Amino acid sequence: MNRNRLWLLLVLLLAAFLRLWQLDNFPPGLYHDEAYNGLDALSMVQGKTFPQFYEGWELYAQDAYGQNPPEPTRWPTFFEGNYGREPLHIYLMAVSIWLFGPTPFAIRLIPALSGVLAVLLTYFAAKELFGVGVQKNGDQSPISNLQSHIPLLAAFFLAILVPAIHFSRFGLRMMVFVPVEMLTVIFFWRGYNLSQVTVSPGHRVTLSFLLAGFFLGLGIYIYAAARLFPLLFMLFVLFWAWRDWASLHRNLLNVGGMTAVSLLTALPILLFFWRYPYFFVFRIAYVANRGLGTVEDRPLLTWLLNVGRVVRGLYWQGETHLRHNSPGRPYLDPIQAVLFTLGLVHALRQKLNPRTVFLLLWLLVMLLPTIMSGDAPHFGRMTGAAGVVAIVAAVGGVWFFSVIGERLSVIGNRLSVKSKLITAYRLPITVYGLLLLASFTFTLRDYFVRYASHPQLAADFYLPDWQLGQFAAAQPEGTAVYLTPTQEEMATIYFALADPEGLQSFSGTGELVPAGISGQDSLYLVRPQNGASWQRLTSFFTDYELDQSLAGAWVLHVPNSAAQAVEAAVVEETAVTFADKIMLLGWSVQSNSNQVKVTLAWQALAEMPLAYTAYVHLLNGDGEIVAQLDRQPEGFPTSDWRPGEVVVDMYTVDLPDDRSSGPFRLHTGFYDLATLAGLGDTAVLTESFTP
Repeated sequence: MNRNRLWLLLVLLLAAFLRLWQLDNFPPGLYHDEAYNGLDALSMVQGKTFPQFYEGWELYAQDAYGQNPPEPTRWPTFFEGNYGREPLHIYLMAVSIWLFGPTPFAIRLIPALSGVLAVLLTYFAAKELFGVGVQKNGDQSPISNLQSHIPLLAAFFLAILVPAIHFSRFGLRMMVFVPVEMLTVIFFWRGYNLSQVTVSPGHRVTLSFLLAGFFLGLGIYIYAAARLFPLLFMLFVLFWAWRDWASLHRNLLNVGGMTAVSLLTALPILLFFWRYPYFFVFRIAYVANRGLGTVEDRPLLTWLLNVGRVVRGLYWQGETHLRHNSPGRPYLDPIQAVLFTLGLVHALRQKLNPRTVFLLLWLLVMLLPTIMSGDAPHFGRMTGAAGVVAIVAAVGGVWFFSVIGERLSVIGNRLSVKSKLITAYRLPITVYGLLLLASFTFTLRDYFVRYASHPQLAADFYLPDWQLGQFAAAQPEGTAVYLTPTQEEMATIYFALADPEGLQSFSGTGELVPAGISGQDSLYLVRPQNGASWQRLTSFFTDYELDQSLAGAWVLHVPNSAAQAVEAAVVEETAVTFADKIMLLGWSVQSNSNQVKVTLAWQALAEMPLAYTAYVHLLNGDGEIVAQLDRQPEGFPTSDWRPGEVVVDMYTVDLPDDRSSGPFRLHTGFYDLATLAGLGDTAVLTESFTP
């Protein structure tokens, strides 16, 4: 193994350590978006058909589908939930979950391995871009002496770049794009380099361009920002035509083949977007119009202002979102920032060199996703720029090394031969090595010490929800698990359960109590801020166990909860059914001169896609409604009821002052509010009721 390969291996081992060490518990917990990706991947492992939705995202999908719903499939081209996500990273996560089970480690392993692979491929991308080891015809290298060190230095900078490390440890899709991005650059420049040699192996040139096209199209399946990546090659080909038409003319078929292969590769997802353009623009419109930097109805001004925000984000005022960054830390540490600036300056001094023009265009295009965001600088949307930032910093580092080497060699000429060797060779390497070590030290301090110890990190990564879900998952099989109050984001808890159907939530704001299935126990997880619901449950049930040791919720375990609920709620037993979907098990009534309180115990007989409205009507002898209350079961709609589940709710009907003395009839039932169509017949509770 030569020295360069040994150094590359050490860099890769460093990158792997920084991305894989304690991956299962740092960051702590499992953030909602990671868990949502995991749920889709888990559904693939479980053999479910798609689309699958959680947390009500099917409402958004209905807007997109209109009258053209998709056919169920095991192999989706696009995952519609959670603002819509490209499929490749979820397919890879499915493999990881199949191997390692539904854990944060399995979700984060894919971006972590992608981050390590990105370091390796950045080395080869820089090597091809700068033509290292390629004999060229009239194509001047941007750096004449030390350019062979750029690839290794670029790999090192990407290995220790804090945002690249963080998004490699975060179960999202942006880091999965970077290796594909690098492969596109590698094969494009391999084809370009081979086309410049005196004796060009034509089949290798063509194959390289075709592979570049394949990976260019593949990127569309990974991340929305990849839709901008083809712009880089469009701009460069225009420059190529202007700068060296003869060379481009010889490669027109190759460039055309690259374009055709990229379109053919991306065709399935492009056809999906053609059929459902809503999903193409929904996420883009969402991120472009949200954030503190958004100027309402003036996107061009927003983007112009974002240029300054992105520049500040690179150097001294980074993103403040804790899930993406240690608040305020710039994208680059001080040493990286200096070398990155030197690299930019050196690239600009090369004027019209194709390689540095490509490098600068690459940087610009990959910064567009964050420039076009409403909340710039957004370090996640800068992930596509991580590799090119590392290469630019490496260019600056090599230039800096050459400059200090020349300066110190002048000093060495004035010293003895022994001292000259020490000064002219070892001293520059020592100084440079210390700078790189200092940059690595910044990484360890800023990410693994300061960021890891931030007091809000666990909450931002939903650690309480993850622990709550794990607690629920540890319950005996058959236990009905309920959470109150309802919350908008449930994916972390669902994934911890490995089953979105394994937990039900209800608002807890009223009198409703879901009581599980007959013969089974129920577990109630009550958020500490919902004291009224806790009091309601503990006063409703008579036999239960309390546990307040869980950080995120108080725990109430109720044995045989359905039987207890019916016993507590029912005075008059019935067996009335509503269209064979709901059975009324029984009821009880309390009244005074102003109100009638009717407690109803229902049992679901089948799944119900509709959220039906229940009613309690008080009718006089002529069949006229004297008083009524029509509403859905409070905080727990019928669309959430599972077959066999018992639900108890109280309907408090206000009585008018001018009513007759009675007696009255008491009726109840269900109907669809949208159509007013009744669910079966009305149930008559009593023909003779006097408040």
